[in-house]
Amino acid sequence: MSSILARAALVCHPDTPCDALAALGAQISLTDDHGWEIGFVGMGRIDDIRFPKSAPAAHTDELWRTTCFELFIAQDEDAYAEFNFSPSGAFAAYHFDHYRTGMRAIEIPAPNIALASGRERMTASVLLAEDALPWDRSGSLGISAVIEDRDGTISYWALAHPPGRPDFHHRDCFALNLPPVDRA
Repeated sequence: MSSILARAALVCHPDTPCDALAALGAQISLTDDHGWEIGFVGMGRIDDIRFPKSAPAAHTDELWRTTCFELFIAQDEDAYAEFNFSPSGAFAAYHFDHYRTGMRAIEIPAPNIALASGRERMTASVLLAEDALPWDRSGSLGISAVIEDRDGTISYWALAHPPGRPDFHHRDCFALNLPPVDRA
């Protein structure tokens, strides 16, 4: 049985309105084996969202160019990790030394990514093994999503947005602090 660590609504960036989604939320739960389940729930006209075709569960660059879900984990003042989870099943994981610099791929066990969608509701679930988490139980997190409409319009959703253009790497987006984990 998993325990919920956090729930939060994601906000669409004001410069990238989304006609397909009325609301998008996320939840992080701790799994029995100390991994994470990251869930996303969207409400709206789900048929108007472009989802990528099924792909191998392999590290794949540039998943953010279409519908994908993202997690950012601050590792210290400057360093952070970025995870991209495509509804296709593909994923990516990167370490950054500083804001958008020093990027290198992180080798992680393939997460289990599942998507379920109906006319008005979609859910995406990502199971990350504890070994995939570069997290020492401190620091802030960013949860975000890129949503592509069928007409090719892209919207950017996050816990918070910095002023200006959408930028999930900006620390203003790292707006979630999780409680300490009790391993008793």
